[in-house]
Amino acid sequence: MLKKIEQGALIIAGVCIVTLGLMITLTVLTRNLFGWGVTDDVVIVRELMVGAIFLPLAYVTADYSHITIEFLFKRLGKHAKLWMLAIGSLISLLILLPLVFSAWQGFFHAASSGAYFFGELELPEWPGRFAFFAGAALFIVRLSIILVADMRAAITGNTKYLVQRTDAEHDIIEEG
Repeated sequence: MLKKIEQGALIIAGVCIVTLGLMITLTVLTRNLFGWGVTDDVVIVRELMVGAIFLPLAYVTADYSHITIEFLFKRLGKHAKLWMLAIGSLISLLILLPLVFSAWQGFFHAASSGAYFFGELELPEWPGRFAFFAGAALFIVRLSIILVADMRAAITGNTKYLVQRTDAEHDIIEEG
């Protein structure tokens, strides 16, 4: 179920990206050809960027597709790598928990107060705040699941987990 929600968030993020491209193109064309721009284009683009950036985080995390710096990691032994993954997941989770809490507060305030952006369209603030909260919350849920798996592998010394968790298959073949 979580995987389907993550895929749905990824699709919505893709729609945000396509809409961003169309919005920016339309704004540039109308300003250059007709001398007018799309109303509240800056607000719309900013809010679409929130969805495009935060909604796919859980999907990327589930796929272990974050950018990594491996030059030190590759020099560690298998058991040290397991503990490094577990500690990294724990630190990430601890750092991101306040972000989710703050995102919830921002969404709740925007939704309950009826806050809106000043502009011709008076767009409500809550959709962008919700996208930020939803993306961050999904990210935390996925990261929590990964933390449990990382800790279990580190405690039990399951070095085969490294193949699943990293692209360390070539390391294991070389060492084995």
